[in-house]
Amino acid sequence: MLYITTRSCRDAYTAQRALRESRGPDGGMYLPFRTPSYSAEEWKELAAAPFGQRVAEILNRLFGCKLTCWDVDVCIGRNPVPLVSLGHRTLAAELWRNPGLSYDYMARELAEQLLDASDYQTGWLAIALRVALLFGIFGQLNTDEPTDLSLISGDFSAPISAYYAKQWGLPIGKIICCCNENSGLWELLCHGQLRTDATNVHTAIPEADVALPEQLERLVFEAGGEGEVARYLEVCRRGGTYAPSDPVLTNMGKDFRVSVVSSSRIGQTISSVYRTHNYVLSPGAALSYAGLMDARAKPGLKKNALILAEKSPALDAGLTAASLKIPERELNDFL
Repeated sequence: MLYITTRSCRDAYTAQRALRESRGPDGGMYLPFRTPSYSAEEWKELAAAPFGQRVAEILNRLFGCKLTCWDVDVCIGRNPVPLVSLGHRTLAAELWRNPGLSYDYMARELAEQLLDASDYQTGWLAIALRVALLFGIFGQLNTDEPTDLSLISGDFSAPISAYYAKQWGLPIGKIICCCNENSGLWELLCHGQLRTDATNVHTAIPEADVALPEQLERLVFEAGGEGEVARYLEVCRRGGTYAPSDPVLTNMGKDFRVSVVSSSRIGQTISSVYRTHNYVLSPGAALSYAGLMDARAKPGLKKNALILAEKSPALDAGLTAASLKIPERELNDFL
């Protein structure tokens, strides 16, 4: 597979280059020259395969490697992402059920052991790993009906990965991007303006504390092409306010919804879900859950939904235990 960048469609690069470099020579972000796609029948066939086979299929297609289901199973386990019901037609995908207690562990293992690549947190590799795991997760849902997906907005890696997965054939409904006090994405998609000089507001959920999402450049490209990216980058260079045209803004918002959840609600959400479902959310998962509930309170979002829980509550034991009004030791015993 050949790759271009968000800043130029004229030059093509190899998959190995896109795998090993965070950005292209022009500073742009790598993306496939031709969009991979799975028809409904192809997805149905892939969904019937084991989790590891689904992940391997995507990575093989993107990078020309020869991974097997066994390779993935050895690396991250045979069924590494359990799905837990939270009622209200909602499932939580636990990406933290591993020795590292986080999604980051799975991403590192896949990158280093299977792809022989060390930088799994930035660049196209970071996006590709998320897309591959989404294919793995959605195969467990046993439905062809679109499922809404709620996740932390952060640097926009998770939402844009879900966008690509949907474009490639996954039955994803709306992608609900959940922000905290760092609500620049909400300002952009709901009001058509984004301050590029905003500063990060630090909260108890650092993965959400991003004022200007780095991966937003990908959405600008998808909505308006490389010319719009050049205009966006110029505004960023000047520290001004980016205001896309109405057609570009419409393209940006087709697949996304944005929810803003204040930090003060995180503890309440953790406590409420525990009382109702006897389940402990991490602060990040609580942000995604509350954002989903807010989105559902508005017209148009009534489908089954999936939230991504990327960290164990144990990694934020202080805040989680305080929300439940129990000692941290009791929380760890419960988990």
